[in-house]
Amino acid sequence: MADGPFPEHYEPLECPIEKNPLSSQRINPAIPLFKGELDKYTTCDPKFPFVATTYRLTEHWQTGLMTRYQPWLVEAEPQMFVELSMELAKLRGIKNGDRVTVSSPRGKMWAKAMVTNRIKPFKVAGQTVHLVGMTWHYGWLVPKDGGDSANILTPSIGDANTLIPEYKVFLVNIAKEERPKVDKPAPKTDAKPAPKAEAKPAPKPEPKPAPKAETKK
Repeated sequence: MADGPFPEHYEPLECPIEKNPLSSQRINPAIPLFKGELDKYTTCDPKFPFVATTYRLTEHWQTGLMTRYQPWLVEAEPQMFVELSMELAKLRGIKNGDRVTVSSPRGKMWAKAMVTNRIKPFKVAGQTVHLVGMTWHYGWLVPKDGGDSANILTPSIGDANTLIPEYKVFLVNIAKEERPKVDKPAPKTDAKPAPKAEAKPAPKPEPKPAPKAETKK
């Protein structure tokens, strides 16, 4: 075993607090840390101030590959959403049903906001920590406009013995998507345009008579 046999509390790899309140060791020293482009991670980063977690839905199974093709299940849970507290929604100016962008050091994705009082802010080490929740059931082709999986955002880290992924705690940011401004066309009027005046041809100049020749006497 790489870790054990006695239990110890460690903070997750991505954590909103600087120190482990129960130990001098913040994260598990036995876990492998990867260095690839998609293995970026952060901690106490103001760019990603919120804690995210992932969970399952009753209507879908695992990645949703076998359930997203069932129309009655998709009707019940049609697309990706992010669950957030009323306090965080107020802080970010987000309303229930708004389209938002959720980002982490590894990528970003869109989701529909589900504002609920089921999630509450935490008080950790004297600071307020906000939590958001997402699912990993969506992605790929079906349903259309169903969104992506939350695993786009999760870190490449696991426990020291089996590498079971640490998908329950990681850091993200959330922001309301701004719709691009579209120039409105000028309003149409029922007034008919005035008819164009017909140009009259210029009058032809009258020919002048030729001067008479004088006769000498």
